[in-house]
Parts: sequence; C-alpha cells; structure tokens
Amino acid sequence: MKLVFKMLFLIVCFLNLAAFSKEVKFIHITDINLNTKNAYLLQRTIKEINEYPDIDFVVFGGNNISKANIDNLNTFLYLLKKVNKKSYVLLGSNDVFASNGIDKSYYLKRVKRALFFRHSSKPNYVFKKNGYVFVVMDGSKEFFQSTNGYYTKAELDWLDKTLKEYKNDKVIILQHFPITLTNSQWLQTAKIEDYIEVLKKHNNVKMIVSGHYGVNDEKKIGGIYNIITESYSENLAYKIIDMDLDDDYIATFLVK
Repeated sequence: MKLVFKMLFLIVCFLNLAAFSKEVKFIHITDINLNTKNAYLLQRTIKEINEYPDIDFVVFGGNNISKANIDNLNTFLYLLKKVNKKSYVLLGSNDVFASNGIDKSYYLKRVKRALFFRHSSKPNYVFKKNGYVFVVMDGSKEFFQSTNGYYTKAELDWLDKTLKEYKNDKVIILQHFPITLTNSQWLQTAKIEDYIEVLKKHNNVKMIVSGHYGVNDEKKIGGIYNIITESYSENLAYKIIDMDLDDDYIATFLVK
C-alpha cells in the first residue's frame, strides 16, 4: 500500500510540474521555395516532422512557394494540411504578387481555410503558447516583386502597440526578413534602423526568428537572441527550437 501511495504521489508531482512547465519546442522551416516539381521533398519532410512526439507547433517561415501562382499555392496548401501539428504561416518575397491574383488577403484566407479556420487571415498577428506571446511580423510586398523586405510604418506602429499591450509578457517575434546585417544588397532588409528603434522602447522581446538570408546564424544583439534558419530549398534544412525563457534556456538543432 505504501508503495502504491508513493507511486501515486510521484505521478501527481510529475503532472503538476508538467502543468507549470513553460517549455516550448517548435520547428522553423523557411525558404522552401515549393513548386509542383519539388513538392515530393517537402512531403517527405512533413512525414518526418509528423513523427516528432513533442513539437508544439510548426512555423512555415515565408518563401513557402517559389513563385506566386495558383499551382504552387495549391500544392503548398495540400501539403500543409498533412502536417499533424499546429501550424503557422508567414509570408516572404516569393509568396504574394497581386498582379498574379495572389495578394496577401487571398493567400492567407486560403491558408486559414486549409487549416480549418484556426489561423489568422492577417499578415501581422499574435498567438500564445505556455504563457509566451508570439508576434508575427510581415515585411513582404504584394504589388511589386523585390527580394528586399520592408517593414512599413503602419507595421512598426502595430508592433509598438502590440509590445505595449504585452509589456508584462516575454515576446518572441517570428518574421521572414531579418533585421540583422548581411553582405548581400539583394537580401538586406530595408531601413532596419526604424525597426530597431521600436525595439529599444521595450524590454519584453527576447527572441527574433527569421529566414531569407539563406544562412544558419544565431547572435545576441541588444539583449535579443536573433535566430536565422538556413534555407530549406538549399539543403532540406529546418530548425528545432527548444526554449524556456523563464529559465533563460534556448537550444536550437539544425536538422538536415
């Protein structure tokens, strides 16, 4: 009887610890550049992702398709529906082009429908997990094609307002376009100093996760851990990010 009681006590303690755990583990996969010819590669990777038992969600970090056309988008959405974990979709420089009939509104409404209406239809949005606030920033352009991202004043005003709203929470920003420097003028995000000025007004942003530059890079700048995930289309790479910010714990694993 004492042994049974002890085992029950340990189980209750374990469940209580799990209930209060602030750990979040997610997959960041970016720059897939999907088209109808290479879709089989992502299908294989999704099967691999589905086998992970402890992933909270998957972030598709932009440039999900190689060119903004209906065939590519339909193929991406078909595979997106096969992911057996909560998914969040960002926009990159290749994903939208209004002249092709795929603007941001159309793209994200299709994503929302594919994910059974459990996704935002706006390019800038917020979701929460285990007490942390995840803020999705856009930076893409829909009326002309450009490899450079640009966060408009309206977007930065929205970010400023959002960070004020969640001033008592730890915030992770997810975006396609980094706000760090790169040697490529074709990839460098425009006017990053305006974005940085917004961040300086707040102390609740702990991590920024992005892609686009095609490299695997991590550095801490101004107290914020900047993570850039390597391009999937180059090396079939994605990153597992494991974090518990209450314990100052961030671990990343690049999977190839």
